[in-house]
Amino acid sequence: MDDIRHKIPTPPVRFLDLFRLDIRQQGLAYQTEKTYVHWIKRFIFFHNKRHPKDMGAAEIEVFLSHLSIHKNCSINTQRIALNALIYLYKRFMGLDIGELSFTPATAPRRLPVVYSREEISAILRFLPPTPHLMVELMYGSGLRSAELLSLRIKDIDFAGYNVLVRAGKGNKDRSTLLPKRLIKPLKHQVSIVESLHRHDLQAGFGEVYLPDALSRKYPDASQQTAWQFLGTSD
Repeated sequence: MDDIRHKIPTPPVRFLDLFRLDIRQQGLAYQTEKTYVHWIKRFIFFHNKRHPKDMGAAEIEVFLSHLSIHKNCSINTQRIALNALIYLYKRFMGLDIGELSFTPATAPRRLPVVYSREEISAILRFLPPTPHLMVELMYGSGLRSAELLSLRIKDIDFAGYNVLVRAGKGNKDRSTLLPKRLIKPLKHQVSIVESLHRHDLQAGFGEVYLPDALSRKYPDASQQTAWQFLGTSD
């Protein structure tokens, strides 16, 4: 799942493992960690796998200019890459890279495509039951795809008509509306997950991934039905 963090060896030795550990110690969201690691890898490979300690401002400027001139990246994309590199050198490595001079990106950020009701209906007609329900829930509750895939049974509040989103954008929790017309199919989906979970437990399995340190705090929670992912299907 999208919220499963990369396992860091104990003790960490490799450069990127140490970098990941530093990000987690700073309390940054896992999405930020994945994004920063992605851009640091691209930076390293762009410079023929040179170690960041052997590079500096000049290499950063060349890389950022390359994104703008040759990759035609958006302003937002270049800014994210810049933020990752600044964190790497200033926060993680403690190096002063001074003022940077690079070719700024000019491509505007692409606006997201919003489907009309008719287009959504056309898409839904071709989907099998479980994906059909999940797309309806994503559209009706305004969920991001990562939020949808991370939903667990306990996150559906049938009584209050709410969907609880854990560690969403900005690593923040929030709630959104649950369309009443989806309550019956969602309860059916929950019954499917419960049935599959019982069979898994009987077979000696049935444990699910728990975020952060919850597995230590609640040792039995990984086998509880409430923590099972909602999107499971047979």
